[in-house]
Amino acid sequence: RDPYQIYARHVLGLLPLDPIDDDPGGAQRGEFIHAALETFVRNHMDDIPHNAVALLLEYGRAALDAQAIPPEVEAFWWPRFERVAAWFVRFEQERREMSRTLGTEVQGKLEIDLGGSIFTLTAIADRLDLNHNDQVDIIDYKTGSVPTQKSVALGFSPQMTLEALIAFTGGFEGIDAGDVGSLQYWKLSGGRPAADVTTVKGDVREMVNQAREGITNLMRAFNDPKTPYVTAPRADWAPRYNDYTHLSRVGEWSTVKSTVTSKPSVNRKTTKTPANGNRRRTTPARGNNMKRK
Repeated sequence: RDPYQIYARHVLGLLPLDPIDDDPGGAQRGEFIHAALETFVRNHMDDIPHNAVALLLEYGRAALDAQAIPPEVEAFWWPRFERVAAWFVRFEQERREMSRTLGTEVQGKLEIDLGGSIFTLTAIADRLDLNHNDQVDIIDYKTGSVPTQKSVALGFSPQMTLEALIAFTGGFEGIDAGDVGSLQYWKLSGGRPAADVTTVKGDVREMVNQAREGITNLMRAFNDPKTPYVTAPRADWAPRYNDYTHLSRVGEWSTVKSTVTSKPSVNRKTTKTPANGNRRRTTPARGNNMKRK
């Protein structure tokens, strides 16, 4: 979506500074919900206790307190998390009849041979489950917006397909290589409804093959020193938030128009040289090519 962001952040090592006394935002809310769910699933892999909702709220409270969230923000976040907790426990009880969890926050990697160098792709999967068909379901908790089906299919939101690629090759720690059944986004908004599950449509194996080809071609291109890190090469798919726009000066260059500098033509009267040899001074003809004061 924006190679220049990668260049600024990872090549130049430029990291944006947080505003002073800034209120907690979506990132902090996502962190505390992720932490609570991870703790619950990890501690209760085999069974769900009768007081599951109370335990999940306890884990959520601990995660929230660890961030020192202001009371006025907590008053807005906590009721939503209570709704998420009730939904999550109910959904887990139904889901575990057909699947079991293999791990949470599972680290994975895949080495890709670029011909002369190796590129290592790394990922952390929120959750990996084994379904009743002995296939791996890859689950991503979302507290913000969910990528569209089109953005996933076209490779502009490649997280899930790349994680599937790692799963197919056995790159996740402690989990053998296996078939991938589904890619699921669990949107945990805490609204009404409290949550929603979106499954990526399409043939997973075909999407994984496309992801492998895409990431390999992309890395080969950027492994070439001649490849520039341009800003948002596809405007329709540019990221919504960009901390480096002011450095790229895209606002300045996007307003520059191509111009050709040339001297304006001037019509001149035809003059004759008098017999005495004194040449008359030529004067511009009045017309559209001259501006009057």
